[in-house]
Amino acid sequence: MSTPPKDDDRSALKRLKWVVGTPYFVQGSKDLTEVPILFFIKTGLGMGDAGGQFFDSLKGIGWMLKPIWGVVSDHVRIFGYRRKAWYVLMAMLGVLFWMAAAVLAFIGIKVPVVYLIVFNLVFGTYAFVDVVCDAIMVVEGRRLKRVGAFVGLQWTVLSIANAASTLLGGWMQDWVDREVIGVETIFALAGIFPLLTVFVGIRNIVEERHTPKELGTSTVHNSIGVADVLAFVRTTPRKLNEIRKNNHTIWLLLIFLFFWKFSPSVGYIERSYLIDEREFSPKSFAIIFSIGGITFLVSVLAYRWMVKRFTNIQWHQYLYAMVAIGALSFPISFFLYLDPEHGWWRYVYFTLPDAINPFPDWNRYEWFRLISGTVLYFAHIPAFMIPLTINAHTVKIAYAGLGYALLTAFSNATNILEGVVGAGLYKLFSGENFVWMIDAFQGSFLDIAKAQSPRIAILEIFVYISLAFTLLTLPFIRMLRTELRKNNVVIDLGAKID
Repeated sequence: MSTPPKDDDRSALKRLKWVVGTPYFVQGSKDLTEVPILFFIKTGLGMGDAGGQFFDSLKGIGWMLKPIWGVVSDHVRIFGYRRKAWYVLMAMLGVLFWMAAAVLAFIGIKVPVVYLIVFNLVFGTYAFVDVVCDAIMVVEGRRLKRVGAFVGLQWTVLSIANAASTLLGGWMQDWVDREVIGVETIFALAGIFPLLTVFVGIRNIVEERHTPKELGTSTVHNSIGVADVLAFVRTTPRKLNEIRKNNHTIWLLLIFLFFWKFSPSVGYIERSYLIDEREFSPKSFAIIFSIGGITFLVSVLAYRWMVKRFTNIQWHQYLYAMVAIGALSFPISFFLYLDPEHGWWRYVYFTLPDAINPFPDWNRYEWFRLISGTVLYFAHIPAFMIPLTINAHTVKIAYAGLGYALLTAFSNATNILEGVVGAGLYKLFSGENFVWMIDAFQGSFLDIAKAQSPRIAILEIFVYISLAFTLLTLPFIRMLRTELRKNNVVIDLGAKID
């Protein structure tokens, strides 16, 4: 039985819940713009499939800067503070950048690169606040022995805010389509939420302020200077090489994550197709994305219950099961491209009486995207959680922070890379030089849809590419098992790490 916290600790615990939870709630609130940005790229900026895919992928670059923000927040003070000032300042900049996006949309600017810069500035501030928030959570959470509770709080509020914001954003995009409001209203509304972070940071972060005189030099350059930055740059390759030699497991994890997560993505292109050909509305996207957010939280809780309840199931068995699910679900990916008369539909098509149908106006494609996406997303959570767990068990303590940063930054980079590569391949396959390949595909047994549209044929080709990358994870699971056995490392998925 745990010891009840002291009175001072109770007060600190209450403040810290606000400090570590609010930024994750605000992160979830940014998904208010998820559906509107999709339609803004397509109709507001008038971008085609490949261009829209590039834009949608590259707007996430700001999240890749987290390792840099970690170094800055650890070593650079501003206004005499190490954490508090960065926490508040970056949240304030998030407000300003959202308002800048709103002003640009209001005055009718239609230059994609301008919005690409502004969105990355916005998400860069979110990433910085996230890093500072997590640093506070780790330091104070260890002192209060509440790290696990804080992490659970963060994921819970993130999932709830994500689901609610996505749903509201879809409804508001419907108002944009009916010209009741402009998209700038949604951008401005998204900019209000970081003010919560500002308020919580000022009120609840307790940190001693040091004046420049006390620090002995300028506030900003006391902890780190130009020479320190240059030294850090020079020594980084050596440090990475040391990690490679001393932490072979992390490189296998990175390779596994790459092949599991990386598949030349056509996420925006597929959504654009669903809007054009399958009559998906902003509201249907909002409901699908919102339920996906709820599913994420439920699936994490279910996974934790599974590993505690069925302790005899090993980590590699979960991963092999994920690969099997990916392979078995391979045919499901084609249904969005099949005409209603296609023979495959008779095996899955069903209708609900209007009395119990929550979405009577939906067509079969909207229903299929909701059900199949939710089920598959729920089942794939172990492939997200297990590599992080293995890293926690195997990384050398001296490289713990950098090792975790490598995994998360690599994951973000992979998400961007797959979108960029997908856009490039789609543009390549759509060109005149590859007409022969599309014609050959449409004349083969591989063309399940049997449609005359080159767009559908290319989307089908990406289904096969995705399957290939999923299967390529198999040898790396085996290599991970060999590595862990060699080092006598036992992975307990149900262990509580606080």
